[in-house]
Amino acid sequence: MANRNRKVVVSLDTYLSILAVVSSFCAIGITFYQAYLQRTQQYASVMPILDSYNTSKLEDGSSGYAIMIDNNGLGPAFIEEASYSYAGKKYDTVSDFENAILKRAGIIDSTSMVSDLWKGLVIPQGGKVALIELHSRTAERAIRQSMNDARITILYKSVYGERWRHTFPPGRNAEQNAKVDD
Repeated sequence: MANRNRKVVVSLDTYLSILAVVSSFCAIGITFYQAYLQRTQQYASVMPILDSYNTSKLEDGSSGYAIMIDNNGLGPAFIEEASYSYAGKKYDTVSDFENAILKRAGIIDSTSMVSDLWKGLVIPQGGKVALIELHSRTAERAIRQSMNDARITILYKSVYGERWRHTFPPGRNAEQNAKVDD
């Protein structure tokens, strides 16, 4: 019976030991959280962001027409795949894509310059690529009018392998750059 009424006395050393163990676990948790935040920040610090647009002012300052792809992100964009479609048909190259648009409009243009995107191409931070560049007003009108039936899709990744899909034109309520999960 004496054991029932016996008081357990906890010393200050015991309290300090328990407090040390709890604070150690808290420190480990904070360390893991900081590592997670650092990793997230590293991914964001090299994230490429592709932007595409039509322009009437060319890089050399002259007037004409161009479909431009810019990397406005913080890191390089590694192209994995590019596809071009017009009026429901897919094309392998920008040249074939442009020729299909101009052929449908009955236009032959000798002022046109095109640049393809291929697997392994790197668009550096701040870099630009003119997919189509031309100086003919009639060809410009035909291409601008056909953009409702056209779609350019670019699959690209960052230094860390995160992947995005860029579409031009983006369409209604669609993201221009959508993250792709593997």
